[in-house]
Amino acid sequence: MIPFIGLFPIPLIIALCALLINRQLVLARITAVLSCLQTAVSIWLWLPFLRASTGHPIVHHGFRFDCTSAFFVILTSVVTAAAMSQAVSYFAKELESEHKPGGRQVGQFYFFTAMFLLSMYVVVTADNLGFLWIGMEATTLFSAPLVYYHRTSTSLEATWKYLIVCSVGIALGFFGTALFYAASEHDVALRGGSLSIEKLSEHAAHLPIGLLRLGYVFILLGYGAKAGLFPIHSWLPDAHSEAPAPTSAMMSGALLNCALVALWRVGGIMEMAGQRPLVLITLLPLGVLTVVTAALFLIKQHDLKRMLAYSSMENVGLMAVAIALGSPAGFALQALNHSLVKAALFLLAGSILQQYGTKKLDDIKGMLAAQPAQALLLFALLVAVAGTPPFGGFLSEWQILTVAADQRQISTVIAIVAALAIAFIALSIHAAAMILGPLDKVSKTLTAVRPSATVTLLLAASLVLGIMLTPAVVAAAGELTR
Repeated sequence: MIPFIGLFPIPLIIALCALLINRQLVLARITAVLSCLQTAVSIWLWLPFLRASTGHPIVHHGFRFDCTSAFFVILTSVVTAAAMSQAVSYFAKELESEHKPGGRQVGQFYFFTAMFLLSMYVVVTADNLGFLWIGMEATTLFSAPLVYYHRTSTSLEATWKYLIVCSVGIALGFFGTALFYAASEHDVALRGGSLSIEKLSEHAAHLPIGLLRLGYVFILLGYGAKAGLFPIHSWLPDAHSEAPAPTSAMMSGALLNCALVALWRVGGIMEMAGQRPLVLITLLPLGVLTVVTAALFLIKQHDLKRMLAYSSMENVGLMAVAIALGSPAGFALQALNHSLVKAALFLLAGSILQQYGTKKLDDIKGMLAAQPAQALLLFALLVAVAGTPPFGGFLSEWQILTVAADQRQISTVIAIVAALAIAFIALSIHAAAMILGPLDKVSKTLTAVRPSATVTLLLAASLVLGIMLTPAVVAAAGELTR
């Protein structure tokens, strides 16, 4: 239980600091340092479980210590630390603007960020389906105030849509969880029922198939809404585009993973019950449709952050396809590369929006002449998120397509390849307009700035993953989510 409890002290200290410290930049710097320290603590506590990829998971008081938990705990910590590090310059710039936030507003941001981080830890470490459901609901409640941070009418609309859609999803997930519990009551060995993922997996073959199948469908719809799967994705582009850049980075780079981890865990139970075909025929079409729909939405985007949000939706679809195909390597590698690159993109987008004073793509021009370092960084990140070599996203997508081809899912391969091509072309057109477009009145007044060290490090990590992703590394990644 120590690895799990060890995740709590630093976020709680951050929450306490948010309540007591009124100086915004002091609070931002303290949180940045503590978030980096939290990453170090997470690696120290959870790395042994990450190394023991073939070992049997340890389950204690409803929480699970295994390589999957360790992988996503560390990844969540890294993304949060990156967001909080960039938040220092983000809020410093905001405090210089005409509509600068109040001390209470910034304090609330850091308080809810700390609680949001803890709720994500609960989701990715839960062995109990009830705890998983509670953690998932908590991620919604604690991230909603972060979406509403700017206190505008559009952010209010996005927050309500986020709450309503995800709350309906959580209700469906609750009903599916109840059905799993009802199914477990039919097994004498479970002594009146259980929500333990470990026990449900061990006894899955003896549970009523009808209840399991119905429960899985409700959980898929519920947590699929939280993941942003088509057609229950409407909250995702609005929430990601209206939230401040550090929040968008955490929501895209960490929160979306939580819902997908939940689907992976429940899918494992269904596989042990001999219901892998059900997972395939339900989740695979949803994943493919999500990839295709997101790619089409990317074509006519006029908002930078909405464009990045639909790119996140596309990557969620790819991870859903990996889960449906039973590809642990594809799921883990896609989650890792997407989290790093998309967090970097949202953080860079926040800087660009503050410089240009707009999110409209048509109003962001001449970046190469006005901000050459930022322009090159944006270009490299968009290339990376599009799954282009030599970045890690290319090999993770290749892994998923290889598994699909091996399973004779030819229509899936064709649809995904076509969608990825459309997405690449759309992102290239938008990037060319921003980077190579003519200088306008705003861009002429800008002075060149150094690229963010945080964003650069995240991009470098994706590049290293792409270069060093050998077959042995892919095989090791396959053990991370077994």
